[in-house]
Amino acid sequence: MKIISVVLATLFGLCSGYDQVHVALGKTTDVLVVSWASYNNTGDSEVMWGLSPSSLNSNNVGDSRAFTVDANRTWYTRTAAMTGLDINTRYYYKVGAGGSYSTVYSVMNRDMTIPHKHIMFGDMGAAASFTLCDACTQGSLFCTEDICKNRTVGLVSETETADMFLHVGDFAYNLEDNNGTVGDQFFNNIEQVAARVPYMISHGNHENKPGNLAHFIERFRGQPSNAVPPTFTTLNGESTNTLYFSWDQGLVHYISFSTELWGEVGDDKVNKTSFLKWLVKDLEKANTNRDAVPWVLVHGHRPLYWSENGTNGTSPMKQDLEDIFFNYGVDFSINGHVHNYERTWPTYKGKSDQSNLNPRATIYVVTGAAGCREMHSPFKKPQPSWSAYRSNSFSYTRMMVYNSSHIHWQQVQTDPTEFPQSDYGRVIDDVWIVQDRHGPFNASEAPKKVPTSCPPPLCGEYDHFTPLLGLGDSKPTWQLVQEFRAEHGEEAWSNKLKSVLKKLQGDMWEEESLDKKERSYFTWAEGEA
Repeated sequence: MKIISVVLATLFGLCSGYDQVHVALGKTTDVLVVSWASYNNTGDSEVMWGLSPSSLNSNNVGDSRAFTVDANRTWYTRTAAMTGLDINTRYYYKVGAGGSYSTVYSVMNRDMTIPHKHIMFGDMGAAASFTLCDACTQGSLFCTEDICKNRTVGLVSETETADMFLHVGDFAYNLEDNNGTVGDQFFNNIEQVAARVPYMISHGNHENKPGNLAHFIERFRGQPSNAVPPTFTTLNGESTNTLYFSWDQGLVHYISFSTELWGEVGDDKVNKTSFLKWLVKDLEKANTNRDAVPWVLVHGHRPLYWSENGTNGTSPMKQDLEDIFFNYGVDFSINGHVHNYERTWPTYKGKSDQSNLNPRATIYVVTGAAGCREMHSPFKKPQPSWSAYRSNSFSYTRMMVYNSSHIHWQQVQTDPTEFPQSDYGRVIDDVWIVQDRHGPFNASEAPKKVPTSCPPPLCGEYDHFTPLLGLGDSKPTWQLVQEFRAEHGEEAWSNKLKSVLKKLQGDMWEEESLDKKERSYFTWAEGEA
């Protein structure tokens, strides 16, 4: 990290202008909220917008809040809302204060063209943000628009057709690092997508520490929170409660929540209990509106199901949530934390139906492979029969909503570490989910068995560590790993994995990261991924 610290200290911090621009959906379909940052507090926060770059005839004044948590600097988060917008309409806008403005951006407000394309991913750092574009590297925190020249692949390729981006926790690695300038650079990196497409979020464990939590709450206070209670208190004071909230986008009702409410995050009024009470009421309301908004998707950072940890059946979070999801007919649970991709069959209590035709339980998806300095790890356990597809190459999710019954699901590989350039942007998982009967699932129809197997092509797996480990390819990687550990011991395995991760991480390599990473993949409560 020494190289990066020098770069940070000498090359950047918040500029005196207006940057880190990102847009969020408003609470109603005629509103988009713009957030940005500045080093000064001169003038009122203002957004100007119109139907062409030269006709920004509407304006609105928002607010600014001082951020005082970083040592030796005070800077400001700013928000302002564009209001009275028409759906299916592209607007041009700029932000600023005191007569000084940003460049002009454009954003589409609620494009109703079918299919609705929603892009989802988690665990993306400032460095190693491989999914952002094919020029991002693990050796640099900088991956701004001038670096991402190829706009045909990666997240940058989705800005003209995506209706929404969803980042399911763990930002920048970490927002408060290097006096908050890592957070600054992360937001400068994502501005090329987040200023053009609404960038929606949920909270992750890398936003747990008091400083990181304050950054998260203040930087994303423009999200359309409808939480009860409506505010949350951090080191920076009382602000918008974005630890849980919900919104509709097209035919999907989204519910964002912090899985860290089961751990160390909360204040004297916002906690796991307040969330669960709010969640049930939100789902009750959503179920009265399923004729108009049939699909329900809940997203939080840590997963309820992932194959390296079995069914995670002892997790208090899983015990609290799985029945709620089932009883209110949640179609999808989307998570990150594990730096891989995995999609389950419709699953309840560890039992599954190996079919996506009229699912009788929730489908669980881990999409935590956007890219970060911690990289990822080989599979060490066999793929369970409830796991339809898993891969540990870096990637992101496309969810294309065609109507009330059909969703086209794809996972797009964005891994430059050990793959040819031609593989960047390759679709590795491609399925349809068909649901004609939205609403609460029926206990009498719930999956009743644990399938004994799931051979290809019904199920799929890709472990890109197979060639990296040098253990051969005669057996699945997890089996080769188990045999190596049994024969040579844990120290030999640790050394082998370190050598692979060191090669992948390059200048980002941290010796102490391996033990944290290994522990996090097997113990939910101690997870640091």
